[in-house]
Parts: sequence; structure tokens; C-alpha cells
Amino acid sequence: MGTAGPSGGAGWSLAVRGGSVLRTQRGQATVELVLLAPLLLVLLFLIFEFGRVFGSWLIMTNAAREGARRAIVVPFDTSSDSEIQGRVQETAQFLSVDAVPCSGTYDSCIEIGRTTEGFEKLVTVNARYKVYTLTPIVGDIPFIGAINYPGYLEVVGLSTMRWE
Repeated sequence: MGTAGPSGGAGWSLAVRGGSVLRTQRGQATVELVLLAPLLLVLLFLIFEFGRVFGSWLIMTNAAREGARRAIVVPFDTSSDSEIQGRVQETAQFLSVDAVPCSGTYDSCIEIGRTTEGFEKLVTVNARYKVYTLTPIVGDIPFIGAINYPGYLEVVGLSTMRWE
């Protein structure tokens, strides 16, 4: 039961401790929650987006490695490109990877390169994928300035192996 304040109204109470008068602050936790909730939500969404991008990067890296492993056991010419691209697409089955060259506009692509250095023949598989973010950040942030966060982040899987 609160005591009436100096103006006669109720709304705050007095507590006496050790001879000094302390005012209890009702609603302090609510105000703190209101101030911190947007920051906590942004942090939560950033953690979620980081997990999506990191998972996609792991899948693309593994797919490029599997494509390079397939490329080192097939003939060392462009006749086996469709087989290598198929292996990359099969490995990255949770992502829709297109078997198109990485030039111009694309959402995903696969490039296969072959080089000869002395007696070594090297095969390089480059797989790219654009991860479209769910929570784009665009606008002005106080003390930071204007942010134009892109709607996607590109992850790249690259693997080079020696042809056998």
C-alpha cells in the first residue's frame, strides 16, 4: 500500500531505509525493455541471416570440391563439363544451382577451368550462389549514417585439383 506523495496524489511510494527516504521506481524494467527490444531483435535477425549465409557457403564449398573430384577422373576436355556440372548440382541439392557461365546476371553459376603447368594438369571448379537476405537493412541509422545493405550476398565455392 503506497503512501500519498507531497501533492496528495498516489503514483509513487516512499520507502525508508537507514534513516533516508528512497523513492521506488515503478515501470523501470518496462522502459528498459522498450529501449532494448529493437536492438535485441536486430541482433536476433543478424544471427539468423549469418547462419543462412554460412550454411550456403558450406554447401557451395562442398559442391565445388565434389565437382573437382569428379573432374579429375573424367577426360581433360570440355566434353565432360555437363557431368561435372551435374555433380555440383547434385551435391548442392538444397540450393538451386544453375549450370550457366558466371558472366552477366545470374543467381547461381558453375565455371570449370583447365590449366596445364609443365607436366601437371589442373582442374578448377568455381560455384557461385546468391543468398537473398530476408531482412534487408536500408535507411539512416543515427550516429552511423546511411546504410544501403544489398538484398543478397554472394557465396563462392572454389576448388582446384590435379588431374589424374
